[in-house]
Parts: sequence; C-alpha cells; structure tokens
Amino acid sequence: MGIALKLIGSIVVSSIVLKSPLWGLNILIIAIPFLPNESTLILVGIVVFSFIIKTIITKDTEFATDPLTLPITSFAIVQIITTLISVSFVLSLQNLFVSLISLALYFTIINTIKTKEELDKTIKVFIITAFIMSCYGIFQYFTLGTTSKAWVDVELNPDLKTRVVGTFGNPNVFAEYLEHILPVSIALLFVHKKLMNRLIAFILAATMFVCLLLTASRGAWLGFVAGMLLFIILKLFKYIPFFIAGGALALPLAPRVILQRISTIGNIQDTSNEYRTFIWEGAINMIKDFWITGVGYGYWAFRNTFYEYGIRGAKAWHSHNMYLEIMAEMGIFGVFTFAWVILSLFVHSAKFLIKTNDKYLSYVSAGLLAGLLSIMVHGIAEHILYMPKSVVLFWIFSAFISSASIIGSKEY
Repeated sequence: MGIALKLIGSIVVSSIVLKSPLWGLNILIIAIPFLPNESTLILVGIVVFSFIIKTIITKDTEFATDPLTLPITSFAIVQIITTLISVSFVLSLQNLFVSLISLALYFTIINTIKTKEELDKTIKVFIITAFIMSCYGIFQYFTLGTTSKAWVDVELNPDLKTRVVGTFGNPNVFAEYLEHILPVSIALLFVHKKLMNRLIAFILAATMFVCLLLTASRGAWLGFVAGMLLFIILKLFKYIPFFIAGGALALPLAPRVILQRISTIGNIQDTSNEYRTFIWEGAINMIKDFWITGVGYGYWAFRNTFYEYGIRGAKAWHSHNMYLEIMAEMGIFGVFTFAWVILSLFVHSAKFLIKTNDKYLSYVSAGLLAGLLSIMVHGIAEHILYMPKSVVLFWIFSAFISSASIIGSKEY
C-alpha cells in the first residue's frame, strides 16, 4: 500500500511539474526539507526535463542573457576534467552528477522566472517553507533532548543542551538552509508599505532568526552578521552608527548560553575547533602535493586520499572548509573558476541594485547577496557544497540573484 501511494504521488507530482517548470520549482522548494537527497535530485531532474520539453514544444529559444554563463561553464568544465583524472573516478562521477544537475537547474530557473511577480511568489514560497521549518526547529528545542557530544563541547558550553536540526539531521546544515533565506525575509520588511504586511514579514523573519540561534552554529552566526553588514552597507548605509550602537547594547543582554557559544569561536581548546585544525592541516598537506589538478572532483576523492594525510589519525569526509576543499579536489583551476562565479554574482548584482529604480528588486537583490555572503563566510568552517541538498540550494539562490538582475535589466 505504501509503495502504491508513493507511486501515485510521484505520478501526480511529475504530471504537475511537466505541465509547468515554475510549478515544479515551487514544489521542489517546498519538498527539499522533507525529501531524502536521492528523491531531491530526481525532482530536480524532473524540473529540468520539464523545462527542456516545454522549450521544444513552444519553440521558445529566446534564452536569458546571463553574464554568469561563461564563469559557470568554465567551473563545470574543470569539474568534468578533474572527474576524468580523479583518484576515485567512479565515485567522482556520482558527485559530478549532483553538481551538473544542480547547474542545469540554475539555467532552468533563470529562463523560467521571467517577471518580478514570479520571482516574488517563488521567494515567498521559500520564506513560508523556511518559517514552517523554523517553527518545527523551535519545537525541537523543547522536545529533542540533549544533543550529541560530537556537536557540543560540554566543558566549554555547559549551558548548551540542545542544538536543533530541523529535518536535516545536522544543526550546521539546517543553519545553512536558514541563512540563505533569512536576509531576504528581512529585506521584505523594507519593501512592504502596509503595516500588516510588515508585521507578517517581521514575524516570519524573527521566527527564522530565533531558530538560527537555536542551531548554535557559530559559522552560521558569523556568516549572518557578515551578510547583514553587507545589506546595511548596500541599503541602509546612513544608519550604520545606530546598528553598531544597538548591537553593542544588545550583546550583553543575550542569554548566557549564546554568550558561552560566542566565546568559543576561535578557541582551539574547543573539541570541534581542535578537530577542524587537524583536518585543515591535513588538507593543506594534500594540496601541497596536488595543487595543480587536485585529487579529483567530489568528496569521495578527497576522503579516499585523506587517509594518507590525516593528522593524529583524524578522518573526514571533507575538509570543513569550502575553499580548502575546492583546492584539494580541483586544484588551482577549480579555485579560480569558482571565485570567478562568486565575484561575477556579487559584481553584476551589486551594480544592478545600485542603479535600478525598482525598490523591490533593489532590496531583494541586497537580501539575496547578503544570504550569499553569509554562506561564503560560513564556508570557512564548513564545506557548503557537500550534501546534495546543499548543492541544490546554493545554485537555486544563485539563480535567484541572477534572475533579479536579468528581470531588472529589462528596464534599460
């Protein structure tokens, strides 16, 4: 009976997605927190396939002009080449599939979301989904029980008993999910004109912020602060002194458990930080031997090679640093092409939001860029492009950033 229901559900979802790639995208956004990685990738494939079929049927070959096409294509080519020369070729192929289908989703999105209204609705679907996940996360805080010692140094964080994980099974991955969309949710506070809409936006953003705190992910906290500083610089520059003063006054009033967690940032005595330093040292040693080509694309190639470089017997699936991971996997060309992609996103979007007269697109673009910077900063302590869901989320939001600029560029 269960298999039959799943089959019927799959047929219904597939029918809806094939009818409209935009509907499929919204279904995907809602489903990501609930589906396992494999099912998420299947749904991504259906969305991409539906776009291809629709393009063939409608003969609509007028594709969006995207300045990121060359950087992303170059990044994909490096991934393919480093897969072909990988120390674990077959396993690297699995990781390559995840990346390429996610990149295909990026191009699907920028050619599917064609109006400001479509972008607004899609972003709001994401915000509402994240709000529901945040409510569940807050519920977990009171019901989940004591968190595993693998995620908390109980000696340095005696008051930290629970780190919420949502449906992601990992507090850091849940935090990554939230820090993508939270700055955009905050940005909508400055877009809405009606008081009731602003109140709703505030409740949504505040709930997500509380849940982000309850993940106790220090990397996400630092990333969020960096992202919001960027948002303030881009859109609220004249209010910087007020934000600084407010932050300085609010910090001492924070709960002791949060202050304890903040105090451990950079503390090598913290077991998590100590473990990361061992991993980073091993990864750097690996890079010294494979700095040109890397060991091969994907975490499998990294893991299978890291056995030879682990410090004090440390074992790891990835380097817990996105930049070291990319260098270790794809060498100097991987780092260069990835930096090209990220810088292109920032530069083109920043130029657009500064010159556009559209208040909505300007603030939303600033919020999206803040979310991207948050992830980039978090990437110093985590490999963001590790889990398939995280890879899909990263390219969905990159596509949102590009879509806002592409839609707005039609003004000129």
